Amino acid sequence: MKGISIIICCYNSAERLPKTLGHLANQLITNTLNWEVILVNNNSSDDTANLADSLWKSLGSPVSLKIVNEPNPGLSHAREKGMSVAKYEFFLWCDDDNWLCDNYVQTSFDVMETHPEIGALGGWCEAAFERDKPKWFDQQAHFFAVSKQGRVRGDITLKKGCLYGAGMVLRKSHWLQLKQQGFKHVLSDRIGKKLNSGGDTEYCFALRLLGYKMWFDERLYFKHFMDEGRLDLKYLSRLRKARTHSNFILWPYLDLLKKEPRSKRGLLKYAFKGGSYRFIRQLGAICIGSYEQKQVAIRYFMFQNYCLFNYKTYEKNLFKTRNWLDQKGVT
Repeated sequence: MKGISIIICCYNSAERLPKTLGHLANQLITNTLNWEVILVNNNSSDDTANLADSLWKSLGSPVSLKIVNEPNPGLSHAREKGMSVAKYEFFLWCDDDNWLCDNYVQTSFDVMETHPEIGALGGWCEAAFERDKPKWFDQQAHFFAVSKQGRVRGDITLKKGCLYGAGMVLRKSHWLQLKQQGFKHVLSDRIGKKLNSGGDTEYCFALRLLGYKMWFDERLYFKHFMDEGRLDLKYLSRLRKARTHSNFILWPYLDLLKKEPRSKRGLLKYAFKGGSYRFIRQLGAICIGSYEQKQVAIRYFMFQNYCLFNYKTYEKNLFKTRNWLDQKGVT
């Protein structure tokens, strides 16, 4: 059905929802656009559902708020639940800390309608801070999904190649196509306070394997709220380690996109790329380097470990991805 479904996944989101829902209630929508707001309550232990219901009613939006429960913890499960109950062809993933500009929903619909080749559409955001912005934040902002995802409006498939999940717009028909072919995530994404990540990137790579485009539009702007708990370097280090792990898990997707799956020998070759000089340099960075040098070194040693001792994981994920692709003869 033509229209757009906004999906908000929530885990203990009571404190973050007022501004998020307020910005959705203030959307400038034409009379002809059908839309809905779906809130997925993902095992919250606070009053997320009741607060959202009463708050939305007080905002006076003409659109009803549908609240559904997903007992299985994890962002991927919550998003799947939201998409399964959505009525309309376009999905908009709005995180519980995203404050969308007032034309975000209408512009998203118009762009997706105009460009049927789009698999995933994204915009850009700035951070809104609970306290003073840390001095290091601007350099590390992309790890928090705070960045522009393109320079000019249009196709970024062969540039950035993927989009972050916050504010991302997708098609129900593509989701149904993936399900029909047996697609299943190899990443779990966020679960509670665990910083597992990459489910949005995996979804983008899956769409690319089916031949669809990644698209950026600078008119899609929002603010991403940064609470105090995320504004320290220990949290950032955990976030970067989680991303490094996700990047390895998603290697089969990139290799299939390049049509160059790796052998065990190929992973071993990557592990020793740069030789002993690089190894010694990274070891030195761990001991006496700056914060950034240490983080780069940690990533280096994590990948060495994956390449040397985890080929079976790579092989298993390569097999799983090939298996659902082969259902329609894509590879």
